[in-house]
Amino acid sequence: MKRLLVALALCAIAAWPSQAIEFTATQSGRISFAVSKLLERYHYRQSTVDDALSEKFLRTYLNTLDYNHLIFLQTDVEEFEKLYNQKLDDALRAGTSEPAFAIFDRYLQRLAEGRRQVDKALQDKFDFTQEEKFLPARNKAPWPQDKKEAEALWTARVKYELLQGKLNKEKPEETVRLIGKRYARLEKTMREYDAEEILQSYLTALSHTFDPHSDYLSPTEAANFEIQNISLKLSGIGAQLEWDDGNTKIRSLVPGGPAELSKLLKPNDKIVAVGQEKGEMVDVVEMRLNKVVQMIRGERTTKVRLTVISASAPDTKKDIVLVRDEIKLKDQHAKAQVIEHIDLLGKMHRLGLVNLPQFYDNCSDDVAKLLERLKKEKVEGVILDLRRNGGGILEESIKLTGLFIKEGPIVQVKDHKDTRVMKDGDPNIAYDGPLVVLQGKLSASASEITSAALQDYGRALLVGDLTTHGKGTVQQVLSLDRALEDIPNPGKLKLTVSKFYRIAGGTTQKEGVTPEIVLPSIYDYLDIGESSLENCLPAGGTMPVSYTRLDLVQKYVPELAKRSKVRVDASKDFGYLREDIIEVKKRQDDKSVSLNEAKRVAEKKLVKDQADARKKERAGRKPSMNRSFDLTLENIEKNEPMKLVVAVKKEKVTESGVVVEEASVEPEPDADESSPFDPQLDETVAILSDYIGMLKVAVSGGTVVQKK
Repeated sequence: MKRLLVALALCAIAAWPSQAIEFTATQSGRISFAVSKLLERYHYRQSTVDDALSEKFLRTYLNTLDYNHLIFLQTDVEEFEKLYNQKLDDALRAGTSEPAFAIFDRYLQRLAEGRRQVDKALQDKFDFTQEEKFLPARNKAPWPQDKKEAEALWTARVKYELLQGKLNKEKPEETVRLIGKRYARLEKTMREYDAEEILQSYLTALSHTFDPHSDYLSPTEAANFEIQNISLKLSGIGAQLEWDDGNTKIRSLVPGGPAELSKLLKPNDKIVAVGQEKGEMVDVVEMRLNKVVQMIRGERTTKVRLTVISASAPDTKKDIVLVRDEIKLKDQHAKAQVIEHIDLLGKMHRLGLVNLPQFYDNCSDDVAKLLERLKKEKVEGVILDLRRNGGGILEESIKLTGLFIKEGPIVQVKDHKDTRVMKDGDPNIAYDGPLVVLQGKLSASASEITSAALQDYGRALLVGDLTTHGKGTVQQVLSLDRALEDIPNPGKLKLTVSKFYRIAGGTTQKEGVTPEIVLPSIYDYLDIGESSLENCLPAGGTMPVSYTRLDLVQKYVPELAKRSKVRVDASKDFGYLREDIIEVKKRQDDKSVSLNEAKRVAEKKLVKDQADARKKERAGRKPSMNRSFDLTLENIEKNEPMKLVVAVKKEKVTESGVVVEEASVEPEPDADESSPFDPQLDETVAILSDYIGMLKVAVSGGTVVQKK
């Protein structure tokens, strides 16, 4: 069966082709025509590129170029709407991409005006005692009405960045120099855009009007896609980066890579400077992403220095040092732990934990080996941790689900023509004991299929965030070579062709999978997940298929949820998380920041004092009675004993030889991944322990006893 990649989870910083393709105007137009026709014909929506879509296309392209609504003027937007609102579809059919370049030229003009205003504002003396506010993220704000308003916005941005420098104790003259250089570089970078890159932005904007997971891949992007998602030959720090309004932002971390192993970086952190082992740090704000990638990559075992602004502490910079390494596949494979958990009655339970970072080729076989070893270790129950599993190969998701059920349907896949039911046909069961699936907002696509099927069968208890990511679509990559044989390397089109539906008739698309027991999570209050993406496909539903429910969970859920709530309410770590959630909600309600220095200094001190207090409280806790033992596929192959997990501070040498060093890292507020403490996992272990106890009581016909 042809394998379907249902999410692009395995990503890392990879090589960037050195030679860009310079398309002619005729070639660009023909590529535009071909992409529009392929989208019409094969995309799941089966939409026509017409006047209505043309309006969305124009607005998407403008937002692609000027996401923060700072560069174009409202008069520009109105002019473009008059010229192109219902004409971009005509241009595509005529085989011309002229609007893409005309709009880009205006963008360069306005950007030059903005850069000149930055230079002018840098000569001003600002008063940081005034009660002013600044909105850094203006993507939902209107474009400036005229040049006067635009100049005021640029000036306010300069003031904001100067204050950032003061808060980070930079020398004023150095901050001025960096800001001026930053915007000069931005203008220079954008002026260096060639036809391939402009076309990439333009046609990806077109694809995004169909759905957010469809993209035009220019020759350069297509090469990167091949490296990152097919050949898997990766090196560097193991992070997927994206360019977000001038900032290099971490989109995701590769499981097992130096960045992920360091525990010093997390998604949405911004890299603002890069340095080699020796020499000066280089400011990378407004630097082109491919340039930043090239600076971070390097020979394995060499060091790279990064200055990072944490997503959870935007007023704090931290400097970290990572040792580059090759991202080995074994570091991304499934792994397990045996946890010796002491319950409230003082009884020890041996529990298994299987962590699956992604659905890679033959991962179901690997998990089966881990489950077999866990059974030999006499575990009483198993947790399947899918919290950071972004998806992978659909067939592997089906096979893995089949490890826990006898056989039957797993998922329905529906394209614009028909629906097919994908089944597990293997009657063998690898593990039939108590099972809990731990999931989160970063669980996407194939991992959602597994969670949903195990829930629909009533085979597993689901625990975690309010819902999973909600990506219930399948993408296919089409080469444009066949349609444009006379154009050397015209690129590729990644487009959505199918949707997933649950066997019970619902869908994971947009809605995700809701667990039986919800645990507090900061991710539930961030703008992440499918529902936050523009033009995402709707949820919908379909007819359920015939299957036999096992109903091993539902009758225990009320009591399990009741006990869990008592523990969560009493937990210090969940209490810290609730405090952080309150702060996140405040930021979501008011995304502006104060330009009053005294107020910002007080806010920063409050954050530091809070972090110090938490650190002190945690240091004073009694050591946990629980013990954990690591179990890898290599241990199983060599018939080795498990390894006791011990805490390692400051410098850590990993099994893959990655050395992680921490340099002048300031405290930051707790978030799901910024702390070595994992209250979600700890609580899930307690839930599984309770579940096992209830099952034993049910079998014996006894009474459930809980120590108060």
